[in-house]
Amino acid sequence: MAEFQITIDDTLVPGIIATASLEGISPEEVVGAYATSMATKVCQDLKVGPYYVGPTPPQFNPDGTPYDPNWVALVIDAEPDPLTNDTTEPDGGDV
Repeated sequence: MAEFQITIDDTLVPGIIATASLEGISPEEVVGAYATSMATKVCQDLKVGPYYVGPTPPQFNPDGTPYDPNWVALVIDAEPDPLTNDTTEPDGGDV
């Protein structure tokens, strides 16, 4: 999960604390919930991330960077594809 460090103007802190008090959660949870809600809405509006649909090229890559048709996702800890990692000859012998 991504983590961000943000700075909020001191004049807005009372609103965050009041919201946290009303909702019975911590101020950090209030900020996190609002940030998640905003990011979800932006992903839906811009059709990026899990909300990308359609046959036309997107505006953004799955990671949020500007669209590049040559973008390649970095897959970590993926299982190798047994078809592309086959090291046997067609007759069954080792290469």
